[in-house]
Amino acid sequence: MKIKLLFFLFLSCSVLFCRSQSLKGFLYTANFNTPNEQSYIEIYLSFEANSIQLIKGDSKKYQGKLDVYIELNKEESLIYNNHYTLESPYFDDSIFNNLLFIDQQRIAIPNGEYFLTIKVKDNNSTNDMLEHSQKIIIDFKEDELAFSDIQLIEKYSKTKIENKLSKSGYDLIPYTSNFFPPYQNNLSFYFEIYNTHKYFSSSKRYLLNTYIETFETNVALFDFTKSKRMNIIDLQTNLYTFPIEKLPTGNYNLVCEIKDTNNNSVLKKKLFFQRSGKRHDKSINDISSVDIAGTFVEKITKIDSILLFISYLYPISSSLEITFADNQKKYNNLLLMQKYFLNFWKGRNLYQPDKEWEKYLAAVKSVNKEFKNANIAGYRTDRGRVFLQYGAPNSRHKVDNSSANLPYEIWHYYKLEHQSDRKFVFVNEHLGIQDYRLTYSNVEGEVSSQEWNDKLKQSDNPTFGDDFINNYINPR
Repeated sequence: MKIKLLFFLFLSCSVLFCRSQSLKGFLYTANFNTPNEQSYIEIYLSFEANSIQLIKGDSKKYQGKLDVYIELNKEESLIYNNHYTLESPYFDDSIFNNLLFIDQQRIAIPNGEYFLTIKVKDNNSTNDMLEHSQKIIIDFKEDELAFSDIQLIEKYSKTKIENKLSKSGYDLIPYTSNFFPPYQNNLSFYFEIYNTHKYFSSSKRYLLNTYIETFETNVALFDFTKSKRMNIIDLQTNLYTFPIEKLPTGNYNLVCEIKDTNNNSVLKKKLFFQRSGKRHDKSINDISSVDIAGTFVEKITKIDSILLFISYLYPISSSLEITFADNQKKYNNLLLMQKYFLNFWKGRNLYQPDKEWEKYLAAVKSVNKEFKNANIAGYRTDRGRVFLQYGAPNSRHKVDNSSANLPYEIWHYYKLEHQSDRKFVFVNEHLGIQDYRLTYSNVEGEVSSQEWNDKLKQSDNPTFGDDFINNYINPR
């Protein structure tokens, strides 16, 4: 797959299509094959509605029209051409239409090397015609195991009426960029596999892995991995989605990999993409470029100290950050750990990371003092983790002695981000130590077992206890 930014320099890895004009759009292409070896190329175009001239029509709606010309040449011969008008959707106004409208062309061509040329002109504008050319290579072999290109998907739905976006029973609206901004929280993609029935004719099965890896180090990210045992077939279609809301800013590869039954890698296909996360930090995958000179972490010179401080971050770290931190600890490299630690806090407070760390460290010391449990540090207990992750509760009700219940605590938060009236219930099931475990919470993503009330009852007293019910419903 080749992705190009036409007419506007948006990504650092893209090409500038034209020097000076207003029309802005994206282009990428993807190659596919069929069971009868009829290969084809798909061309995906999208244009920003705000960059074209919209004209008011008889319906009192506004619409733009683009003149599009596509041709494919092989050596000196014209193989294919198409000249058509691409119409935008109708709009109520001629400005402030923040929309990309798309076009897709599917062209059947045999294996070979081609030269693709695309020309686009705004019919209602005096701007010059835009032109882009690139080389296209199609090389599918009849008996060879192969991937199609990876097609990024904006959204998809089951096909009701066959159309030019239909493929394998779905209407696939292409995502015509390899840049994912903060508000884009899903990465959907489609690809095909050919000739597994010929390559794996004896074993009849294979393993398909899809994952996201760091571009710089080619390290697969554990939270962004899917594996599936597959049966052989002449053409295997695949449609997947990765939630990327927690994927940090950085450069990545989307990888599709085939392994045999002995777990040997047989074939890979990669697609580069960029992610801009919600935080204004460097990607954790690019910490080698972090400069610690003159910063507070430069003063942390002992391995044991930086290891302890990184472990303190556990309650407020994403699963990806925890995995990355664990890897840093394995390398036992002081400088890399210093860089990671600074990068972590710059992600929380770009301009005063030291102040953010000092505030958090004070909270950790307080938690360690209050919630320590035998040999478990306070920050690693359930109460300590909740306190550090969500802050101090608005109210905290503690019952040490109750004839009906084990000792328990109810923490009440009036508001947590978009959630209101959130509560945590901690129960001490081991009376000899302060072993308060999180037993129930109505916070999204926290423990919410329907059996939680059973854990609150003493084994010799089945009564739930009015005091607990009152304290939970009306926390003080």
